[in-house]
Amino acid sequence: MGRDRDPDETMTYALLRLLFDLADATNAEIADVLAELGLTHALANAVWLLDPEGPTLSMRQIAGQLRCDPSTVTFLADRLEQLGFAERVSGAGDRRTKVLSLTKTGRAARRRLVEAATMRTPIARLDAAEQRCLHALLVKAIGQDDERDVARRVSCGSDPLT
Repeated sequence: MGRDRDPDETMTYALLRLLFDLADATNAEIADVLAELGLTHALANAVWLLDPEGPTLSMRQIAGQLRCDPSTVTFLADRLEQLGFAERVSGAGDRRTKVLSLTKTGRAARRRLVEAATMRTPIARLDAAEQRCLHALLVKAIGQDDERDVARRVSCGSDPLT
C-alpha cells in the first residue's frame, strides 16, 4: 500500500512532470530541424551551449554543463567537427586546454536551432506578461542571484513574487 503524499509534494511532483512534458514537447516540435541539421539531442545540447556571444568553454566546462563524462564531450566534439559545425582550439590562457568553438556554419546552425526552439516551444503560446511571470518564478526557484531583483519586481496575477 502506498503512503499518503503531502499535498505540497504532490504539487511539486505535478510541476516537475509538467517541466519534463514541456521539454519533451519542445523536442518533438524541433525534431525536423534537428534532422535537417544532422543533430541528435546530445549534439543539439552542445551546440546550444556554444553561444558565440558568451564566454568560450573548455571541453571540461562543457562536460560539467552537460553533466557528462569528458570522453562524451570528445565524442560530441568529433561529430561536430565532422559536420563542420565546430573546431577545437587551444585556450587563450593555457594552450593545454582545448576549447570548442563554432565555425561560421556552426553559428548558422545554432541560429536555426535557437530560432526553432524559441518559436516552437509551448512557452511561445504565452503572452509577454505570462512569459515574464514564468521567468521570474523559475529564476526564484533556481535561485539565480544575479536575477533576483527582476524576480522581486515581477507580479504574477495578484501574488507578487517576494
